[in-house]
Amino acid sequence: MAPQHCEGDTDTRHNSHSSPAPLTIPDIQLPFAVAPPRADTERLRAHALAWAQRYGLIGRRGAHRLTTTALLDLGIALCGRAPTHRAQTLVCWYLWALTLDDRIDDGPWAENGALEHFIAAVQALTDSGDAVPSGERGGFEDPMLAVLVDDLWPETQRWGSGPWRQRLAGHLIQHLRAQAAQVRMRETDTALALAEYLPLRRDSFGALFFFDLIDGAEALDPHEHPAQVETWSRLRKHAADIIAWTNDIHSVAKDVVCGERFNLVSILAHTAGLDWPGAIEAAHQMINTAVAQFTAAATEHAHYPPCAATDPDRLRQVVRAAGDWHRSVSRYHLQADGCAVQHSRQVDLALTPPTLKSRQFEIDPYPLYERLRTTLPIAYDEPTDVWLVSRYVDVKAALTHPGASNRNYTWQIGPLLGHTIVTMDGCEHAQHRALLTPSFRSKALVALEASVTAVTADLLARMQGRPQVDLIADFTAALPVRVMAHALGLPAHTREEVERLKRWCAIGFAYMGNYRQDPALLTGGLSNRDSFYHFIQPYIDARRIEPKDDLISQLLAARIDDQPLSESFVRSYCAILMTAGSETSHGALANLIVNLLSEPGVKEAVIADPALMDNALTETLRRNPPLQLVLREATEPLQLPSGTIPGGATLACLIGSANRDPARFSDPDTFNMLRAEQATSHFAFGAGRHFCLGSMLARMEITIGARMLLQTFPNLRWAPGFKPEERGFLNRCPDQLEVVL
Repeated sequence: MAPQHCEGDTDTRHNSHSSPAPLTIPDIQLPFAVAPPRADTERLRAHALAWAQRYGLIGRRGAHRLTTTALLDLGIALCGRAPTHRAQTLVCWYLWALTLDDRIDDGPWAENGALEHFIAAVQALTDSGDAVPSGERGGFEDPMLAVLVDDLWPETQRWGSGPWRQRLAGHLIQHLRAQAAQVRMRETDTALALAEYLPLRRDSFGALFFFDLIDGAEALDPHEHPAQVETWSRLRKHAADIIAWTNDIHSVAKDVVCGERFNLVSILAHTAGLDWPGAIEAAHQMINTAVAQFTAAATEHAHYPPCAATDPDRLRQVVRAAGDWHRSVSRYHLQADGCAVQHSRQVDLALTPPTLKSRQFEIDPYPLYERLRTTLPIAYDEPTDVWLVSRYVDVKAALTHPGASNRNYTWQIGPLLGHTIVTMDGCEHAQHRALLTPSFRSKALVALEASVTAVTADLLARMQGRPQVDLIADFTAALPVRVMAHALGLPAHTREEVERLKRWCAIGFAYMGNYRQDPALLTGGLSNRDSFYHFIQPYIDARRIEPKDDLISQLLAARIDDQPLSESFVRSYCAILMTAGSETSHGALANLIVNLLSEPGVKEAVIADPALMDNALTETLRRNPPLQLVLREATEPLQLPSGTIPGGATLACLIGSANRDPARFSDPDTFNMLRAEQATSHFAFGAGRHFCLGSMLARMEITIGARMLLQTFPNLRWAPGFKPEERGFLNRCPDQLEVVL
């Protein structure tokens, strides 16, 4: 459960301790016996995977990772002598904690007080003392809370006495509060002294909570023996420290690269003035000291009468299992070439790539792109199990390679919409693309242009007389939603109708881009789909009886191999067209407006010559593409100019990086409307056979909208004190555009 929150490539606080590569990770030998293997290991693994998918904690991607890696091995090792039915629950707790830990560390979910609200809900549940009635269990939208209410807590609280439940709940809340404290410290850039870090780390790792769970699963209660409790408590704290500090040492390479400061090695480097090798060795010595302290406490404990509940061997086996797991599991061996480095002690920081799970990719990905292009053009990102492709020549080769498939969408969007054009390849894809292409070309495009003009005029009229507006809320997000809704034949006239469609589109797009596999997006996407399908069904039924001149009618009339599209195909196409036709166009329009208002002389030049709006958009799509990356799956080894992607691997084509590659674009970070090589060479609409079907509509929609905006409000400028900021992991654009009209 190592932290993976990234503040950048390095923390400026550690510049004086910059680490030479490679670092040597010590071989941490723990003098404890290995627990005997369980005969029901595969049964426990299968149960946990099925359980997690049933409750929406993981999707297909997460299940595959857990099936093909050793991530669940530690959870199974924690089960000790527990009977199978309790061991199953314990492994589910482990998977719950692992998922929550990644959720906290990966991206923005826990920030801005969100984790505190989550903790309050957990505390309300565990303080209740009683099982939640089945009729009241559906009130939690967050699957992490829903499964706690519906399954984990009702099942677990029957394992022991009231005092045991209180200790268990107390250590769970203590664990969560320690994680929340670390989130707050990251947000405020707070430094920690060693004495502050050590108890916080013990709690944030959660070992004491799991020791309680193990007690309950094995039907043992050490507190039934009051004379032994003090020594037993010391043994548990030493064991918890050994596990947490071992985790820190194995995580150090990733944490150094990501700038993660909450690591024992980093704290020692900062507070003791040590270089990184010295800090690693000091941390290793602290582990050895804790082992010696554990051994001394165990010797003292041996004076008590033998007792299964307070047998130090129970803790020894857990500590050993954690040490073996940290040494072997792939999540702590990040290598750019993707090799499984099971026991390597040499870690080359130059070959430890940034991860897509880094918060920095949402804040400002461009420095990370530059590092990848320069030193790691083809790099394996272990936390997402994806190969990162960052150079222009490689992205172009990958997007146009016949061995690069769309199969990745089987897990990205397949669970949501089933098998659609998004997941298709080959002849099947060509047939369905040919079916849709006429709806975005020629006469159809002329009709759409009239819709774009009318919708834009209406939106601008609603702004008249208002001194200040947010163009995201009042213009860029509404325009493509209304245009695509009109094309489909769906109502989008009132603010309520538009807001509902915008919400559906945003959630659907977030589901597709859920590379971090956040549980709320996994379950929220499915309920969002059901809501959208319920909304459009009457319109599908009506067009089946009385066709009109809209896309729904065209889909119902379409034939492939002389067969009509199924009802599920029609619904999924409506969802795809509505979502894909809205989110990226909104982002591109927002980014164009930023460049028009922020880049010197651009707005004036475009007002003087409206034809330059096409140039401004093309340069925006190159330098500030809303869609930062697309995934593909290699059906065979892909030989790219800078290296090879293994067959069967998933690769991320980093569009935002390729579009700023200095090997292709001169002065790539500069906005230049007159860029000679810009016309057809950016990847904002993709490339090859999966080139964006709606690219012509998007360009028309955005340029008409922006031209009419400047014609109507030629004095448009930023509101006093406002500065736009691009944000986003997949669809990158500002979330506010406060302007004075």
